Amino acid sequence: MAKMKMFPIVLALAPVLLAVPAFAADPTDPVKTVMAVAGWTGEGTTAVEANGYFDETLLASIYSLSFVEVYRLAQKVDELQDGQGYMTGYDEVIGGQDSCPLKDVRFETRPAVDGVTPVAVYFDAVSCFGQTANLKEPNTIFHVIQQDGRYVIDNFWNHDYEVGKIDTSVKAEYAGLTHAYLDFLVTGSWPKP
Repeated sequence: MAKMKMFPIVLALAPVLLAVPAFAADPTDPVKTVMAVAGWTGEGTTAVEANGYFDETLLASIYSLSFVEVYRLAQKVDELQDGQGYMTGYDEVIGGQDSCPLKDVRFETRPAVDGVTPVAVYFDAVSCFGQTANLKEPNTIFHVIQQDGRYVIDNFWNHDYEVGKIDTSVKAEYAGLTHAYLDFLVTGSWPKP
């Protein structure tokens, strides 16, 4: 009888459990997931059902707890300010407002330092505008860590990497949005850049 009661519960949870991406076994796995959301369709791409880079399924599976907390705070601040959901005004992964379909995507796993594995991603997102892509320098660099037995993205940069200088990262940008809003609430004026 107990088995019969459990069957409907398991059946009801199946779509939820199957929708979550598999645990990342390689540092590039969560990065490849994000790049698939960005439009990468090359060899090694897996189908990703997500509504943007920060879809709830992805927040629960490919990002670190720390990144998710910072992101959620910035998201809440955006809702309090204008509610448009476009916090930074640009595509954080590609690094611009407009881009071409991604071409020549390649991943480079760099040596881990203090538990952080940098994954550099090179791609062409500008050639449809008549520009020449610089494929010698990475466009985006992700810091991947292990958490709860899987690889997750803890931070990333779309410019000014400078060997992981934190204050130029997307995570720091989200934290800065939250901090600036709190300063505004306390002082009544926006901080000067």
